[in-house]
Parts: sequence; structure tokens; C-alpha cells
Amino acid sequence: MSTKYLKRFFKPRSIAVFGATAESNNLGNIVLGNLIDSGFAGPLMAIGEDGDSCIAGVKCYDSLASFPEVPDLAIICAPAQQVASWVRKLGAYQVKAAMILTSGLAYLPSATHKSVKDEVKDAARSFGIRILGPDCIGLLVPGSKMNASSSHINIKKGRVAYIGQSGLIGAAMIDWANGQEVGFSHFLTLGDGIDVDVPSIIDYLAGEPTTHAILLQMDRVIGTSRNFISALRAASRNKLVLVLKSGVINDGRIKVDVADGLSNADLAFDAALKRAGVVRVETSDHLFNALETLTRMKPMRGERIAIVANGMGPNALANDRLIRKQGQLSQLSPETVKLLADKLPGHWNGMNPIDLNVDATPAQYADAISILSKDPEVDVILTIHAPTRFAPSVATATEVIKAVRKTPRNVLTCWMGRETAIAARNTCNSAGITTFLTPEEAIDAFMYMVEYHRNQAVMRQTPAPYQLDNAPNRKRAYDLIQQAKESDRDYLTHAEACHLLDLYDIPTANTHYATDISAIVDIASQLGGSIAIKALHEGNIYPFSYEKHERMRWQDLALDLYSIPEVRHSATKLAYRVSERYRSEQTFGFAIQQMKRGFQSLQINLGITRDAVFGPLIVFGVGGYVVDSMADRKVMLPPLNSALAYQLVKESRAYKVIEENSDWLERDIKNLCDVLIKLSQLAIDLPEIKALEINPLLLNKRGILVIDVCVSLADPMLPAVSPYPEHLTEFIQLKKSGRPAVLRAIRGEDEPAHLEFYKQLSPESIRLRYFYSRGVPTHQELANWTQIDYDREMALIVSAPKLEGEGVETLGVVRAVTDADNIKAEFSVVVRDDLQGEGLGVVLMEKVIEYCRAKGTLMLAGSTLPANKGMQGLARKLGFKNSYNPEEDVVDMKMMLNEPSEDWQRLRLQQ
Repeated sequence: MSTKYLKRFFKPRSIAVFGATAESNNLGNIVLGNLIDSGFAGPLMAIGEDGDSCIAGVKCYDSLASFPEVPDLAIICAPAQQVASWVRKLGAYQVKAAMILTSGLAYLPSATHKSVKDEVKDAARSFGIRILGPDCIGLLVPGSKMNASSSHINIKKGRVAYIGQSGLIGAAMIDWANGQEVGFSHFLTLGDGIDVDVPSIIDYLAGEPTTHAILLQMDRVIGTSRNFISALRAASRNKLVLVLKSGVINDGRIKVDVADGLSNADLAFDAALKRAGVVRVETSDHLFNALETLTRMKPMRGERIAIVANGMGPNALANDRLIRKQGQLSQLSPETVKLLADKLPGHWNGMNPIDLNVDATPAQYADAISILSKDPEVDVILTIHAPTRFAPSVATATEVIKAVRKTPRNVLTCWMGRETAIAARNTCNSAGITTFLTPEEAIDAFMYMVEYHRNQAVMRQTPAPYQLDNAPNRKRAYDLIQQAKESDRDYLTHAEACHLLDLYDIPTANTHYATDISAIVDIASQLGGSIAIKALHEGNIYPFSYEKHERMRWQDLALDLYSIPEVRHSATKLAYRVSERYRSEQTFGFAIQQMKRGFQSLQINLGITRDAVFGPLIVFGVGGYVVDSMADRKVMLPPLNSALAYQLVKESRAYKVIEENSDWLERDIKNLCDVLIKLSQLAIDLPEIKALEINPLLLNKRGILVIDVCVSLADPMLPAVSPYPEHLTEFIQLKKSGRPAVLRAIRGEDEPAHLEFYKQLSPESIRLRYFYSRGVPTHQELANWTQIDYDREMALIVSAPKLEGEGVETLGVVRAVTDADNIKAEFSVVVRDDLQGEGLGVVLMEKVIEYCRAKGTLMLAGSTLPANKGMQGLARKLGFKNSYNPEEDVVDMKMMLNEPSEDWQRLRLQQ
């Protein structure tokens, strides 16, 4: 994840093309022609294949040495076997950015027995050249008048950036966008992406003021998933991000792994996108519709939609789609019903969807929109029009546009038909109002609005306070895993797995173990009541082992055994069935429990699995021995907090069952969320855990209880989302009062305390910190401040128990936001006014300096107002160099933490 030299791709001062010929269908010739036609103002150079002196009006040179200047950007269109040689020559002449349009490098062997792609990668790395491609369509930036691509047409200027992996899909997108009068701020495809990757481009575009939305087309994640999610999450906080993901064709060249317990790898991908707060679209048609809707969307009030049409047929199509998509229809208020009744036919039923009747006039459409937009129960309005003589399409569109311009609500339009409807759709498009061909398309687009709204809300939801404080037990859990690895096992025994859950305070059923039938009978005699026996062997010691062979589960179980003869008989049959399938060294004895039935128990399946790309996943759904657990399995990336755990539970079918049957709904949901949070912490603490399956967990009026659990092990794998940095926590005492406090990283649960901290700052402290007077921060601002990506920024707070009342309070905070290349971190610090002189500023600043230095950040910098003498003095005391910046009227404070090792780093520090 690096934006190093990316400016040379997007804003090059000069460009050179390699591999061009005078033939009209030559790739280099096409690129040169596009550059000229787009009006690129910088110098253009070329090295041709056939010794031409001029191609497409651009002068050709014999070699790089004869170029009048070193180009900012090289575009390689040469035959595949020549590409690596050109990259080495470019490196020798200090060219730092190259775009490779040539295809087929991944599957073409070179003289070194590597693929040409790998040879190019090695050559680029040795010279520090950034590579875009190979096998990409190129790059188009209308704002820079640059079409450096092989596209058949140029693009219009707009506010949406497109990043794709497929060149052909990109070409089709350009064609569609021109037809719809949709423009782009930037347009590129990455092809094989051997260097410049999706996270790098997203980071660059997230800082581009001309880009308001990012459109991402991809088939797989190239590079680390943590960088991918981190970049998406950072961008989606300020810009709309849409993702169209296709599958990978399984031709043997690209390996597709599916996590244990999941039906397909897309579940993990969807979980990652939700965690990042972005929207995934299912088809290319949906992509176009979602793009049109979301880029024109006003702020969402909620998810309730009112549907208006001039007939029940169109209304029914929209309503059916809404039900299938699990959308929410508005319940009209009595005042709205009364106002609409005065405008509509007498036979209207007073309900939503609203039937204006076939003789509806353009004025009635406008009146309906105006009335509905004032209803507090209506968040979005969809108007559907089928052409009639009473309401011509264009006349109706004109009235609808007038009404839409007067309302803050989102209004979607659908003009059914073609011959007379096209003009109405064009009228709405020109007015910036979203319009669709069919009611189904309109509802699909509305549900993308809902999904975006939900994902953003979940990303910023304030979690309830929750803290795991069992450091000794977590050390014991680590030792347990290490003992299993030292025994050369890739699994935990049943007893070890139950003990692991006990260490994380997850209640498990009391289980006894036996190696033969007589021992089983003895244990059953001591337990009394109804008995359950499970045979343990190599086939069921691993999590999710029954997913592909569900019927095998019953061959390993004997349930509801009330008498000793029943126990002996069933145990004998069980032992015989196992002996038929496994050798003695593959069996591990028997687990015996008292049956846990009754009390209206619901069986839950939950645990941990591991995706090859996104790492550990938390799974949840309906469980038990007689259901298809995989059909209801929902997944989420750890780490989880209370808000995320609740969201995971709510997405499952199990939630509705609990909601309908539980007398203690709040307690039951909290208990389940607690288990999920503990499993999340377990996955972070013990990265060697490959999978953990609890099936079933019983939920009833007595609480929760784990009946069965399996754990498998593998090499460590880190989560895709950076976990809470507990290692930064330390205990301190305030300088004067001696008050005990904790210095630690901020977390989402701190939002309420952070709001109170802000309210206790004086107007002068706020002015000195923010450089202007401002009001109380909103929930969205507070969520951005407290729910941070620890890979990109750090906020350290001093927290202490309140002197009066319960709870904790925030005393001071320091924040450091690092750029994508870890060159510079911008810091800010503020301490409560009544705690000045307690040494908190020094403690916070020393901690953030230590953190950034250890992270490898080159420079720590900040700015303060000239009037803030206290901050300037603290900075000098700590070793910062202060200087007045007359252009901004601030004092800049800078400290070098680490020395740069490359020229581009030194250049970036000077900017």
C-alpha cells in the first residue's frame, strides 16, 4: 500500500511510448493517437519497432539516451518478450513510473525459466520503478486532458473514479457511460497488478478533491487483505465506494480456496465489504443503476419507501420486488392519508403503494410527491409512470422535476415503456434525477441505497462498553495451543477444546471421557438420568467435518439413554461402527454427557473459520444435528465489538426464532453477543487456530451452554482488520495530584466519554486545537474519532475513574494520522483545562513519539496557532523544531524520527 510515484501516472509532465509502429491497429499507435486526440499538453516521445521517424505525429527516437528529457511516465506496448528488457533500460535512466499494456506476460516463460511477469517484477523492484499493469487498458484522466489508453473512445469529465481489473469490462463501461452522459474523474484498469494495486490507487484517489465516488470492478484480491480493507474503509468514510466482483474461472491457473464451513468464498468477500462500509453490486446492470442512484443521492433519512404509480400493476411489480429484497414499505400517517384522499380518486384504499389511477394527471403526480415528502414516516419516494393520454410522459416528468426540486427527500423515477418514455427519462437525467426502465430496477437501486446506509451506520455505530480482562487465562490458552503443536498435532482433543472455551469464560457442558465400554457404563451409573455418548475419532475431531457427510454424524452419537442396559447396548454398537471405519490409533475414546434437553432450547452453531484471503472469520447461525447449518451461516471479520456482534446475530434466521420465542430476548441476545466477542478475542489472541466449531450451543431460559466443540490448528494467520493494540496500554499517575490513570489507545466504546471530554474544554482550548470556534461534534464525527483504523492512525487517551459517580472519563488525547507511505504523521494533542500542569501533555506526546518511531514513520509534524505558546514550548522541550509559516499563519513543529532510505522518501519530505 504505497502512493510512491503515483502522481507520475495521474499527472505526468511528459510521456514516452515504447513498441509503436505505423500500423493502424498497433497498440502503441492507438495509445499515441489517443494521447494526441485528448489534448495532452506535455511532451510526447516514442521508440518505434520498425525504425520509423514519426508515428501518429509524434517524433520517434533510436534509444532512451536520445530522448530530450527523462519522461515522467513510460507506456510499454512492445511484444511480451521485450518488456522486461525495456523495464531494465528505464530503470537505468531513472524513469520511475511505467504502464504496461502488453498482455500474456503471466503465462509466457522467459530465458531465466521464470514467467515474463515475474522477470518484469524483479527488474522493476531492483530499480524502484512503479509498474501499472501488465495487461491493462491504460489510464484516462479528463481533468489532465490525458487518454493514455487503448480505449476505442475517450471519456467525459465527471466526479466518479473507476478502478477495474478487467480491460474488456472497462471498455464496455466507457461505452455505456458515454451513452448515459456519465463522466469520470479517473479511469484505469490494473490487469495483473504486479506492483500498483487496488489499495494504492484507492489511497491516492481518496485524497483527490475531483473524485466524489469510487467504482471498483474486481475478480479477486491481489496483495494483502488488510491493506485492501484498510484502504476501502478509509475511502468510504468520505466517498461513496461501489464494488462489482465477479468470480474467478477455475481453469487451474488461479487457486480458489473456500473456508471450512462456508458454501462459497463470496461470503468472506461480502463480510469484508460490509466491514469496510462499501456496497457490493451483483451485476453490471446493477452497477450502472447503483452508480446513477448513489451519486445523485441526497442524505438518507431512513429506509422506508412510498411507491406511487398510475395503476396497481406497476405498483405490484415494485412491491413484490421490495418484499423479496426485504425492504420496508412506509406506513402513511393519518394526516398524509387525509391530504392524499382529497387529491385521489374516491376508491383509493388509503394505503401504500399509492394508486393514482389510470387517469392520473401530471399535476396529481406532483401533488403526491409534495404531500409524501412532508410525511415523517416516508424516507424515499418512488414514482412509476406508464404512458397514457391523460399523463404524457414528458409532461409528467416536467411536473415531477418541479416537485422533486422542492423536497429534501430522495425521489426515484421509473418511466415504463420505450417510444414515449425515452424523452421523459432523458429529461430527468438532464435534471439530475435518477430514473429507471422498470419498477424492479428502481427497487434494486433503492435497496443499494439502503445497504449503503446500513453499512455506514454499522461502521459508525457506538458499541456498548465491553472489556475482556483475563490475561492469566489467555496465557494458559496460549500454552495449551503450544503444547498441542509440540505434540505434532493439528487439532485439540475434545477435552482440550472444552478447556479452551472455559479459559475464555464460555460455559461448556460437563463432559466425561472413557476409552472402553465398561468405563462408559461406570460413568453413566455415576451421572444418572439420560445419557449421551459421542465416539471420538480422526473423522470428527476437526471442525465442520460433518458438512459434506451429514448422515455420518448419527453414526458417532447415541442419545437419550435412560438405563444402564441401554447404555451398554448403544455403546457396544457405537464402538463396533467406529471400528469398522477407523483403526485403533485413529480413535480417541468416547465423550459422555448428561442429556441437555427441554427448557425450550434453541440450538446454535457458531465458531471460527479461516479464509485464504481475509484470514479468521467469526461464523454464526442455526445449529443442531438435524438442520442444514451451512444454509444459515453468517460471517463477520474479527475483531468484534458489541455492535458488530449484534449485527451478526440479527442477520441470521436464528434471530427471528429467538425474537418470536424468547421471554428474555435482551438477555439471550446479549449472551450470544458475549460469546461471539469472546470467540473474536480468541481468534486474535491465538492466530494458530484454523477453525473452531461449536455445534450445538444450547440457548434456553437457563442461559447458554456449549454441548460440543472442535478445534483445528495451522500456521498463524493475522486478521484482515487491525485489532485493538493492547500492548500500548500502561498505568500512570498524574504529576501533581497522584491520581491513577490509564494511558491507552482509544476504542469505539469511548465515544460517550469523548463527548463529555469535549464539552469540558473551554472555548479557547477548542480554538487553539481546531484553529476556529466550533460547536459540539456530531455522532458521525465522534465515531470517526473513536472507531479508528489502527494501521493508519493512532489516538492515545488518558482515562481514569470518575472522581464522583460511576464510570470513567477522558482526561487528554493525542492523535497521529500517518500517510499511506508512512513518511509523515500529523499530530494533535489536547488536555482538559482543569488538568493543566498535571504533566499529561508530556506523557501523551512522549507516547506518540515512541509509537511513531517504532512504526518506522520518518517525521512527526504538527501545527499550532502563534498564540499557543504552551504547545510551542512543549514541542521545543521534546525536541521538535519550530518555525513560523507565514502563508498559513501557524507555527509548524517537526521532528525527524527515522532517516529516509530512498530518494523518493527524501523528495516527499521536502514537499
